[in-house]
Amino acid sequence: LASSMGATEELIQDLALGVLTKGNGARYINVDTSTLKGIERAKQLKLVETDVDVITTPFIYEAAGIFDDSSRTGKCFTLLRHPVDRAISLYHHYQVDTTMTNPNISHYRGMTIDQYSNEVSENNWMVRFLSNKRSGPLSWHDLENAKEVFGRKCLVGLLDEAEVSLKRFERLFHWQERVSDPAIKDQCIHQYLANGDRRKEHPTYEGTQAWETLRKKNEYDVLLFEYAKNLFTQQSAVYDKMS
Repeated sequence: LASSMGATEELIQDLALGVLTKGNGARYINVDTSTLKGIERAKQLKLVETDVDVITTPFIYEAAGIFDDSSRTGKCFTLLRHPVDRAISLYHHYQVDTTMTNPNISHYRGMTIDQYSNEVSENNWMVRFLSNKRSGPLSWHDLENAKEVFGRKCLVGLLDEAEVSLKRFERLFHWQERVSDPAIKDQCIHQYLANGDRRKEHPTYEGTQAWETLRKKNEYDVLLFEYAKNLFTQQSAVYDKMS
């Protein structure tokens, strides 16, 4: 896996690609594809010529350049949640995470949800990254461009349908073929999803002024999410039948 998880200060200075093992044996390549600098390094070191399975990044246009001059191609997939739910989940995370040192984030600690919703710089990041327009005002044209990326390029998963979504990812990428005992794998996934879902542990604030403020700040993302939910249903006709 290529993601920010392999980005220790020591490893990302290496002149060659290597593998970092964490946790229960998860293997990460020593590149940070969550940053533009890391993507450029991955391209220079020919990341796609390794046995990398998954690259995670918000920079899909720049990450596509990793495949330049390679016979390999990439397939896009994503796991989405409602933009306002995501923003509120971040609010709760900021209140309990005492390890944050970034002043742009740590100053949210101690705020009320109303203060947070007014001050947080939420602004349709999904549409911005998918339409490749990260600054300036957005338009309906940008929303349509983002929809086209999802509709033509991406297998869409939903956090509210996480287990079904993961099954689709498995079928598309044939991950199940690399598992010796599928029953144990399925049990592991089920337990991870059941124990790792913290959404019910805090209020959603739906129906409050704070929720509405965050919705207005993410109006285009909310519309994109509604489109993605319909796309998730449409894609079931293809991916749920794959063996």
